[in-house]
Amino acid sequence: MSALKTGSPVRAAAARGDRPLSFGVIAEQAHEPDRMLRVYADLLHELRHRLASQSIEVAPLVIARDLPELARHLDGGRVDLVAETVFVTLDLQKESARPVTPRLAIVKRDQREYHSVFFSSMEGSIRRLEDLRGRTLVLQAERSTSAFAVPRAELARRGIPSVPLGQPGAPPGSSYYVFAGAELNQAVWVLRGKGDAGAFNEGDWARLPQKIRDGLHIFHETRPLLRGLVSFRQGVPPATMKACETTLLALHRDTAGRAALARVDGITRFESLRSRDLTDLSEWRRALRGAS
Repeated sequence: MSALKTGSPVRAAAARGDRPLSFGVIAEQAHEPDRMLRVYADLLHELRHRLASQSIEVAPLVIARDLPELARHLDGGRVDLVAETVFVTLDLQKESARPVTPRLAIVKRDQREYHSVFFSSMEGSIRRLEDLRGRTLVLQAERSTSAFAVPRAELARRGIPSVPLGQPGAPPGSSYYVFAGAELNQAVWVLRGKGDAGAFNEGDWARLPQKIRDGLHIFHETRPLLRGLVSFRQGVPPATMKACETTLLALHRDTAGRAALARVDGITRFESLRSRDLTDLSEWRRALRGAS
């Protein structure tokens, strides 16, 4: 006998041939899958509870090892929506045959946007981006938006190629980057002369110990960038997408919803995208092409 009860929301969805709504995330480190399940457990629970009345099921979390695997899941229809940084979202649009469409902005710790700052030693000679030609830029890690993707895109906008230190055949006038693994390491490396400059977001700068910050100075700041985006794959039924958006937009209005959001890397709320957001995304997309 079927476990689906006559007249239940799940039965109604099955009768229409609808498939469960599937949320996809990236966990590049081998130890991360269990943590990702814990982080997203409350959010998925709230979505299941709130969407059940509209006959929409929510599937278990899909965890991809990397961006190409997540793109394959989107292409195969195994993932319907993602919550990612701007640059990962733009990469998914480029990599996936069924491009994702950004629909909501992610506000984290009450911050809707952030920007990257370039800094160098007070004793050094770096005073503008053009001074980075032939010099070493200390970045965090390849997965970072504010401490990798944004700095490289900003350099590309100025016509400055950025390549890994030691890469043969680098274009003339390139800047060479190295990875320090953590924001504090970046600052210390620059302070001690292991690199000529560094870049990360303004929040990381504010969190530096005062004695380290006193030996550094900011010489360039990028334009603002959204903290993150919720995007849906091409082909998700419009009614399902609308119901999910409405639910996500309302989560912060009650205690259970706020608690579920906070567990996902400090999300405060979701907001609708503005026309300026879409214009900025187009500009960052052009910058991303220039940096690749």
